[in-house]
Amino acid sequence: MTDEARFEKARKDAEEVRRRFEDHDPGTFQHSVRVANWAVLLAGQVPGVSQNRLRRLGITALLHDYGKTFLDSDLLHKTGLLDTADREKIEQHPVMGAENLPISREFVEPDGIRWHHKHFDGGGYPEGPLKGIELPLEARLIATADVFDALTSVRPYRGRADPYTPADALQLMRDLAGTQLDPSLVGLFATVYRLECDRVGGEAGARTLQVLSVIGQEVDRARNLLMTEIGPFNPRDPLEGKKTDPRLVDRLVSGLVRTNIDPQSALNIARYVLRLRQEETFDSSELAGPPRKATTPPGGFSHHMEVILTLKRMPSRSKYMSVVVFMGQLWLCVGERRGGAFEVRLAR
Repeated sequence: MTDEARFEKARKDAEEVRRRFEDHDPGTFQHSVRVANWAVLLAGQVPGVSQNRLRRLGITALLHDYGKTFLDSDLLHKTGLLDTADREKIEQHPVMGAENLPISREFVEPDGIRWHHKHFDGGGYPEGPLKGIELPLEARLIATADVFDALTSVRPYRGRADPYTPADALQLMRDLAGTQLDPSLVGLFATVYRLECDRVGGEAGARTLQVLSVIGQEVDRARNLLMTEIGPFNPRDPLEGKKTDPRLVDRLVSGLVRTNIDPQSALNIARYVLRLRQEETFDSSELAGPPRKATTPPGGFSHHMEVILTLKRMPSRSKYMSVVVFMGQLWLCVGERRGGAFEVRLAR
């Protein structure tokens, strides 16, 4: 098995673990995926972070709350403030996650999981002497992404209170800079967030990030890769009527595959950029009903279209966080769940 194939298997295994954890704690649906996306985007702005380290960070962040799998689900669903005993149980999840890794350490940084709730000033948990830049970079990156997503998401411990707006969350994070969070990463995160807002043309919400960071950035990256292959080109007709070289498609796919994108997604993006015919991901015979337009939940932010498909079965070629083809367009498959049938949420 090639190194790329081994990494792809590790990524798929991590996604499967994430699915099982969300069955255990549905209240955090997609939280780990959003944290992974924010952390990778943030790390991409840190000088000296290699592509391999980014890929490991993506898997590490995806598994940052894996330790909660070992906690009673009733505890995870409690509303309001926790008592001392319950809080002590919750605070064990980083250690349990780091010490019971579901995949090889070759593809995950356990200390990124262990210390993601350790504060920059030495507070937080678990107990230990580490603080400041002694904390692993992966832990500080995940902590920053984790706080932002927790503040802007619905959480049971806040009762009926609405999530923070992104602007209020960023201000609170500035207040936590130097104590709970790495101040340099907080400042950098604000810049990353503004870039996402510029890309979407408005306030980037949690779901918006997933669409932008996967589809938008990967299409841009595919076009940059294509330029290195064939030079300047017309995006509307990249090959200008020339016969497609299958090796060109393969090279684009190879360049696109990484933590947040699987080979089939890369192929869909490559064919989109090359303006080649796309194969629909969902056959009409697999639909259990007509597509439904999704609505934005109270307190949420969304600047894109979402539709929900109910399927008789889940096609093996589609998976969570994959770029699929529906009605001739690229969509991000941002979620699926069982409920008599499969329900798939697509966004673009």
